Amino acid sequence: MNDVIGRVGQLMKGVLKDVDRDPLASDPDMPRWRNAAQWARWAMVKDGLLKPDSPRGIWEVTDEGRRTLK
Repeated sequence: MNDVIGRVGQLMKGVLKDVDRDPLASDPDMPRWRNAAQWARWAMVKDGLLKPDSPRGIWEVTDEGRRTLK
């Protein structure tokens, strides 16, 4: 998970705004964009694009997710 989110941060570096980098009020160590990325992961699980039963911290793409990427 940290590898994926870290890579997203690198790719989005020029797109993220200052407010995206602001920490959450509930967690001063969590930037808003990182929290949003974790929620996006949950949405992809609900949409069947990522496996729901992967070990904690692992994001596994489903067959449906692979078809969607094509």
